[in-house]
Amino acid sequence: MKRTKGHGFIELERPLAPGINRVDANDPTFSDLAGVLTGMKPVTYTDCAPAELPRLGALCEKLKLKLLLPEEFLGKKGPHFRGTKKMVLLGRDQAKLKKAALAWDRVSTGTEWGEFLGYPACCAGEYSRWYEENAGKARRSDIIKRIFGRTKKRAGLDFRLNNVFNYFSRMNFDDAADVASYERLIGLNRELNLPFKHVVSWHPCSYDCAESARKAGVILSFMKHHAPAYAAGLESLLAKPVIFWDKFKYAFVDGAVSGDSVTYKAVAAPRSLLGDKLYKLLSCCDGLKTGKAGTGFYRKGKLVLTVPGPAPVLLDFR
Repeated sequence: MKRTKGHGFIELERPLAPGINRVDANDPTFSDLAGVLTGMKPVTYTDCAPAELPRLGALCEKLKLKLLLPEEFLGKKGPHFRGTKKMVLLGRDQAKLKKAALAWDRVSTGTEWGEFLGYPACCAGEYSRWYEENAGKARRSDIIKRIFGRTKKRAGLDFRLNNVFNYFSRMNFDDAADVASYERLIGLNRELNLPFKHVVSWHPCSYDCAESARKAGVILSFMKHHAPAYAAGLESLLAKPVIFWDKFKYAFVDGAVSGDSVTYKAVAAPRSLLGDKLYKLLSCCDGLKTGKAGTGFYRKGKLVLTVPGPAPVLLDFR
């Protein structure tokens, strides 16, 4: 992926339309654009800087897509990582965009809005329940552990449903510490462009959700057809076990999960907000085991240290 003036571009081996041989990596993400173009997402939304709106409008014209600015349409302001950005809805049908905007206006975390975005009903419903349960809390529980808890088949999780980097809908924009942590994480991994590193942009109700997997398969196939190098890089990043403590504290590893243990050759990118001591401990070891007494760290089969406290969950993405 080449970078020009701070923008990431995805080079296409097969154009999306005449003259479209590359697309911006974000605003919208390639995943969301693929979702709309394949019909997996009737509508998608993105945050876009006002100066980028002509570029986005020209892309939509070439791809025969419509766009709508719901905040202007409704006179309502939505959450943004950057206050100067505009929310933009994209889709093939202008009437459907307006209906989606009205659904967002009614309940921006409800199932109706989620289903306009192509999210499976089971996933939209589960996300809505998680959001409502955390309403008014100073610190929200992170949804990933909830999803993992609902997953029956935990060995060999589908990497296409890896949502560790799907932050926007997990953020509490009223919590300055939450926003600051996100900014720090992005700053530590600037070259990885983490916000658009996903196959599906929603949170599955479980990591064995069949409908999410079906839609993810269509979206990834589209990516592989048009940008095989990008799709391969995405798989390389996402198809790894994740030792997950919390929203900003985790480690991707080159290794394998077996029950409550993981063995690994190396800690992989990205660098999360794990403390330096814990990160160094992970880096000098090659195994980890979770248990009631805490988390055991191993080197060549021998216990190095047990760290007390809540153990991480092991997300066996492959």
